[in-house]
Amino acid sequence: MTGWRGLVRLAWRRDRIMIGVVLVCLWLLSYYSAVAVRTLYSTADELVAANSAANASTGVVAMYGHIYNTASAGGVAANKVAMLDFLTLAFLVIAIVRRHTRAEEESGRFELLGATPVGRLAPLGAAMILAAVTSIVSGVVTIPAVIAGGWPVGGSIVFGLAQVGVGLSFAALTAIAVQLSSSYRACGAWIFGALGVTFVLRMLGDVNYDKPGRIIGWFSPLGWAQQVRYYDGDRAWPLIMPIVLLAVALPLAGWLQSRRDLGAGLLADRPGPATGKLGTPIGLAWRLQRAGFIGWLITFVIIGGVFGAIVDTIGGLMTGGAGELLQKLGGVGSFNDIYLTLIGVMGGFGAAAYGVSAVLRLRTEESSGHLESVLATPVTRLRFFASHAIIAFVGSTVLMASMGLVMSAAHTSGSSGFWREASPAFAHLPAIWVVTALALVAVAWLPSFDWLGWALLAGFLFLGELGPLMNLPDWVQKISPFAHTPKIPVEAMNWTTELVLTAIAIALVGVAVVGYRRRGMPVT
Repeated sequence: MTGWRGLVRLAWRRDRIMIGVVLVCLWLLSYYSAVAVRTLYSTADELVAANSAANASTGVVAMYGHIYNTASAGGVAANKVAMLDFLTLAFLVIAIVRRHTRAEEESGRFELLGATPVGRLAPLGAAMILAAVTSIVSGVVTIPAVIAGGWPVGGSIVFGLAQVGVGLSFAALTAIAVQLSSSYRACGAWIFGALGVTFVLRMLGDVNYDKPGRIIGWFSPLGWAQQVRYYDGDRAWPLIMPIVLLAVALPLAGWLQSRRDLGAGLLADRPGPATGKLGTPIGLAWRLQRAGFIGWLITFVIIGGVFGAIVDTIGGLMTGGAGELLQKLGGVGSFNDIYLTLIGVMGGFGAAAYGVSAVLRLRTEESSGHLESVLATPVTRLRFFASHAIIAFVGSTVLMASMGLVMSAAHTSGSSGFWREASPAFAHLPAIWVVTALALVAVAWLPSFDWLGWALLAGFLFLGELGPLMNLPDWVQKISPFAHTPKIPVEAMNWTTELVLTAIAIALVGVAVVGYRRRGMPVT
């Protein structure tokens, strides 16, 4: 571990903006969710009715968990914000550990570090320390945030500690995945696959809360956090589980690292075919992004199926001022229509995130040195640029279409037409294209600040989710392209707005093309 202090400072220097922005968004989301409960349910009877309706919906329980005490002050709102916080923090710590271990090793920078007085385990230790501190700070500051929002002190304490446990658990699992995988992408496949499995296990445990099958949830770090039962019994003892996992995983990760070669993994990649078949830049781009897109597609299909299945139960979750609050968040019309419009916006942000990640593959190929080899062949910059841009735009479109169609197909009540319920997913496509095009502009003109794509998306998400609750000026909220898309299925399609946003996206792509053709390469 010699030299770990310097590596921790370096890691913090590189990630301080990302960590700070994500944590602030988590704290604001937690605070305003607690505040919103007072607006949603003005009496104890309304709160009990909403929590009972949530328990009666298998889809809601599968997504957020079962409420054991229907008089819980947090109830379904606490379960929802907790799951969002847990997943966001899991993504953050996974990114921290991967970036400062496997990514550094793959780029060759670890070899430079090896020539200095730095111990073999110092990079892994530094990444784990930063991830652990991030998790602790996230949970500790969440406690006063939700208390200030109006939730009970005891439940708030265990809620924050459960968040810490989730962060520590996934940091530990990522440390193991780093040793097993032989590349950054393979590490991502292992750990994000593990995240998906833990979510499914937690889901199975929650829907079987009153049956022997509930034990399945105890095999998931997310299940451990749910079993803390914040505002629903306040049990602290399940927090022992993340500590045990961390105590076992850290020595195991160090032992595994001592038994593998630098740049290799304990599980070798599957060898490819002896003869290559990639004859075009678009074929290469698809091959590089295929696995990631398939993972996103499966996620969107599952989300569409689950959300579609609970359309008819959403009315039971909203009483008192819920309709007014959700209209502030962007929904209009009946409860079901409010629900459909909000799901369309949520899916739009998710598809935009895929678009940004697909665009950033351009920078990955450039910074890793692969771009120079491609441009040494009869492939122009424009063709290479277009190949990844096409994957980003087409992929995000397919994701939204799949979610909308599956969600409509899963709703079998017959109260609305098939295309009417699928249409909210398609209405937000121009806004998604604008965000993707902005990411392209950042990569083309400001390659050293390629993270601006993520920053802009985070800003639009902040304006969309918290802008109405914070009573921000209307012109500020209108900065987001998602604020201009029509509220389908209640509002009529506004083709003028859709065409204007599409034209803006096309213009931004043109600006990006000019910048990509003119700037120097590579920028590492």
